[in-house]
Amino acid sequence: MRIQKNIYGFTLIETLIGILMTTIICSTLFLGITQAKLYLESIRIKEKAFIELKNFTNEWKSMIAAGVSNFPSDSNSGKKVALKTDGNGNTTIEGNLYKKITKATNSGQYSIYYNIQTYITWDKKNLFFNKERGLLDTLSFNTYQIQFHIE
Repeated sequence: MRIQKNIYGFTLIETLIGILMTTIICSTLFLGITQAKLYLESIRIKEKAFIELKNFTNEWKSMIAAGVSNFPSDSNSGKKVALKTDGNGNTTIEGNLYKKITKATNSGQYSIYYNIQTYITWDKKNLFFNKERGLLDTLSFNTYQIQFHIE
């Protein structure tokens, strides 16, 4: 009596190895998609921070151009702005805007101008699942503005 071997189809081991390879490939693909989504979210937050910083800097440039010369100091926390909100409108990532305005040293009698240094910081703990606190991301501007005298 001769046992005839089935030569059609796959063995159990071959099937399990195929399933294992497919699982590994799919999990790698999903990991790559997740990392890409998180990276895009960090770019969106940086873009929002840039827009907020640009508006904040332009606001102070306008005030200096209009003749304001009294600049209140920032508190320790700065001016707070929402960089990311959830679906309910709650702030999930908050930025702090700061400024340092000084009269330029070579400013003359007829042309008074100021050095404006503005920057925004935000906590990166919510991005890429960082658990550590104190990881700050920063954008900064350094510009000058002439104070106009209208008499």
